[in-house]
Amino acid sequence: MRDLPQLPLDKAAFVKKYGPWAVIAGASEGTGECFARELAEMGINLVLVSRREEALKALGEALKAEHGIEYRAVAQDLTEDGAGLRILEAASDIDVGLYISNAGADAFNRFFEDDTSAAHRLVRMNVSTLIDASNGFGRKFLERGCGGLIVMASGAGLGGQPNLAMYSATKAFEINFAESLWAEYNERGIDVIAVAAPMMKTPMLLRTVPEGFDLSQVYDPGEVTHNALAGLLAGEPIQILFSGPSSKDVARLEVERKERLIGFVEFNKTFTGG
Repeated sequence: MRDLPQLPLDKAAFVKKYGPWAVIAGASEGTGECFARELAEMGINLVLVSRREEALKALGEALKAEHGIEYRAVAQDLTEDGAGLRILEAASDIDVGLYISNAGADAFNRFFEDDTSAAHRLVRMNVSTLIDASNGFGRKFLERGCGGLIVMASGAGLGGQPNLAMYSATKAFEINFAESLWAEYNERGIDVIAVAAPMMKTPMLLRTVPEGFDLSQVYDPGEVTHNALAGLLAGEPIQILFSGPSSKDVARLEVERKERLIGFVEFNKTFTGG
């Protein structure tokens, strides 16, 4: 796997700002499980959301035994209509300081050869569910004066790719949505980060790739999620981890996108009065 230098993370400051509860949508394995394990180690209680309730309960019980946290297992298909609203309802009586949108992906497809059912599932999962959950938790963050939103997007959202038309398009939405929220609310105490994630050695990837696929250039999901948490606390709007063509331009692209956002924040103040 590729080496990813780990960013420093002040865990006490993280808990103070984003505790005592975090909600992870897409928590049963892979990056969702990695987020859960590091947050539990900090002592943050967890609402674990995915379709597979048994996997969530097994993870929650293990983290409770190891770190003494509380958890809730919420069986919810993120592709269903109203999924975001049901996530909000499941956490309506607790103080949530962090929401992590960590939705998975459908398999590759050929858009003109297939029907549109998979396309609509991706829109519900990566757009509609994210909109409803982010809006609801964001309102609570405004009331409490702080909070965090991590949107696990993909490097595929930086441009079109074959056999990923809808996945690429919805991940582009996630990136621009998160960056826009960062620009709008960063100065009001709410941190938002988009993670243009790379290929990672997750169970989903291993189920998807053909036998003998070269895994030497993929990333460790735990290293990616750690840096996402660190980047959120540091106030960064985006992290780009991209191992495909033009990957050498990633560092420059991160800087340019942040500078563009800051420019628009200042420009918008001429309309809003500051």
